[in-house]
Amino acid sequence: MVESLLYPSLEEASDFINSALRVKNLVVCCGLFSVEYVGRSSSTLGAGERILIIKGDGSVLVHRSKGYEPVNWQPSGCIIRCRIEDGKMIVFSERRRPKEFLKAVFEKVYIVFSTCLVDEAKFLMGPSEETFYSILFQHPEFIEKGLRLTSRQKPLSTGVVDFTGVDVNGNYVFVEVKRRTAGVDAVKQLDRYIKSQPTRFRGILCAPSITKPALSLLEKRGYSFRKLDLNRISKLLTIEPFEETLDKHF
Repeated sequence: MVESLLYPSLEEASDFINSALRVKNLVVCCGLFSVEYVGRSSSTLGAGERILIIKGDGSVLVHRSKGYEPVNWQPSGCIIRCRIEDGKMIVFSERRRPKEFLKAVFEKVYIVFSTCLVDEAKFLMGPSEETFYSILFQHPEFIEKGLRLTSRQKPLSTGVVDFTGVDVNGNYVFVEVKRRTAGVDAVKQLDRYIKSQPTRFRGILCAPSITKPALSLLEKRGYSFRKLDLNRISKLLTIEPFEETLDKHF
């Protein structure tokens, strides 16, 4: 649900912002205001029409009419208060460690809105999971020289193994791939897959990096670690535009 006020009085805007802050909603306020900052350094920004953003985690950003970077900002965890003082609306943000203060002094508020945003998606750099596995299946040399992959996402009684294959010496291989640092759980996962099979399999854990405890357990189990070069894999991607251009319509 989005709540908003258009051209509110400063008193109305202050009450609105304080109500949103109490429930940790996102607040976006557009108006005429100046900014003062005191902390590891100090700065003053004279009055101008700009945007103040307060996020539910206590972070604050001030954006001007141009550019993508905030001209002032404070990280999450700040204590934020709003009040009326000498006929102006003051939004005051305090960071405890290290000590920093940001004060936005509003002369006018054009619009202010608040809402509760739900965003639990993971942010992953690089290709999508489907594209990532397709590239590895077509280029098993990224995993191990001479490796021939025979299947991907193969269901087992203990889960789904990423790849099966045969190495250069003719050994059957299970390959478990992680797109981030591999931990002990990844080793145990690979171990379950291999122990569920009546036939002997080699185990390969493939990831950009691995923790020391995971590598120790992997070697103890007799499996191999192969480092993934994500930059090399990304170079094989063909980037498609999100939308077609408008050129052909004119």
